[in-house]
Amino acid sequence: MKKSLVLLASTAVLAMSCVPAHSSTTASSTWNSATVLKGDVTIPAGQTITVAPNTVIHPAAGTKITVLGTLNADQGLTLASASWVGLSVVGKATLTSFNESGAQTPFRVGKLGTLTIHGGKISGILGSSDVEGIFIADNMNYNKGDGGGINSSNGTGSITIDRSTLTGSGRSSGDFFGLYNAKSITLTNSEMTGAHCAFHVLGLTNMTLTMDSIHGNAYGFMMYGSSNQGIKTITGTSITDNSFGFDEGSASTHNGAIVITSSYIKKNNQDLGLYTGKVKIVSPLVAKN
Repeated sequence: MKKSLVLLASTAVLAMSCVPAHSSTTASSTWNSATVLKGDVTIPAGQTITVAPNTVIHPAAGTKITVLGTLNADQGLTLASASWVGLSVVGKATLTSFNESGAQTPFRVGKLGTLTIHGGKISGILGSSDVEGIFIADNMNYNKGDGGGINSSNGTGSITIDRSTLTGSGRSSGDFFGLYNAKSITLTNSEMTGAHCAFHVLGLTNMTLTMDSIHGNAYGFMMYGSSNQGIKTITGTSITDNSFGFDEGSASTHNGAIVITSSYIKKNNQDLGLYTGKVKIVSPLVAKN
């Protein structure tokens, strides 16, 4: 009897915390501004959570949201609190007008996960995000503050960002992209400023940067290691007003071929530190567009 009472009490706690997220059924459920998220909140595989328009939820301290199934918020979702763990996507999450603050890890995308963000703001965060699967974003404002931005290190992470603003608190803050073993990064029509390194690269297969502005960082690129495989290009991009524009570190650095075309790399304290012979600069711009 005592064991049964304990089980009933545990079940009641889960139900109070967030009935939809803790349900084991595969039937679709809805989150709205009245939803309470507390503790380890899991959307099971096979279940879809649909978020009501303009939902604002304040997760309790220590809350972690794990998406094994599907999370859809196509008309606005805000997750704002103090010192909650963050969002972990192992399944699929598609978030429009997504605002997040106070998380220790804003998001973690598992190897088989896909996270898509269409617009919104990530700020007031306590740590960096991590991508092992697929991360896609557009029209996003991501302010990493004093810490790190987005890391990828297991060889399967794919990052695609368009028309976004990626910032930090200044040149002495953490790196924005820590790419220690990433599959690919694509950045287009975006601005990066206020980081120690906009890009800190120690392992990367594919890179496509197009029409970006990288300025006001200690390093635009700390390109200290990339694969001989894959394609790495920088096109139509401005790399200026950094302490160091593009640095390969030393002759011991191992980089694959990198082609920089029609880009402006000027007015940094030091523009280029090229040592490997793998970086080819084509049609450099002598004036900023």
